[in-house]
Amino acid sequence: MDLGIKGRVAIVTGGSRGIGKETAREFLEAGVKVMTCSRHGDELNETCKELAKTTGGEIHSMVADMTNPEDIKKLVNKTLETYGTVDILINNAGTMYSGRFAELTDEGLQTQLDTKLFGFMRAIRAVSPIMREKKWGRIVSLIGGAGKEPDPYMFGSGMTNSALLNLTKSLSTEFAPDNVLVNAVCPGWVATQLWRQHAEGLKKELGVIDEEEARRLATRKNALGRFGKPEELANAIVFLCSERASYITGVSLNLDGGRLKGLW
Repeated sequence: MDLGIKGRVAIVTGGSRGIGKETAREFLEAGVKVMTCSRHGDELNETCKELAKTTGGEIHSMVADMTNPEDIKKLVNKTLETYGTVDILINNAGTMYSGRFAELTDEGLQTQLDTKLFGFMRAIRAVSPIMREKKWGRIVSLIGGAGKEPDPYMFGSGMTNSALLNLTKSLSTEFAPDNVLVNAVCPGWVATQLWRQHAEGLKKELGVIDEEEARRLATRKNALGRFGKPEELANAIVFLCSERASYITGVSLNLDGGRLKGLW
């Protein structure tokens, strides 16, 4: 299927591994030029070399921390200097704050808010005028399902993600007259480094001592009974940015194997 976005320019944050890396790969294979970033410079460089070699596409990168407003400005400026414009923004760089209320700290919640809520919002603020002026743009944010269905174990992430869902829906209405589509993808458990970072907490929550047992119990919560793959998320993200999705905006698409049981 021709996605109709060959020659477009995409910023993919958090692109050194996992969902961000696979999203960059899908864009490159569709003929999109990519600018990506991460806090992990060596890993980011290796990822870009690999993706450029395997796809033949054009990809550039810079080390950036999305909690830092100046880094966000530098990322957008470097994209403009390199490619001349920005058509697509994928807000993927983020963190997950797991644990119950007793474990929630002001500092931990602030980091969550700075990374995701303010990081995503500042990136949108930086690129949306460019998109709106030329009457074409795509913005997709990765927003965890705890924003829709509260989970005591995901207390901090749930509060942050609910705010991001509100932001997505509001901006989809505001930007629609200028053909800038704003959507969200809501992952469940996905086999990434982020899962491994939080495996200890999940083991404690589920009362098991083995990581594989924790994984098995976690997957019972979704209909497909397994973890998602980064490339499965990437496929949907890139589709939402394509011309094939030109009538989709304000959507928060659950990509969780059927974990969430609500009607939206």
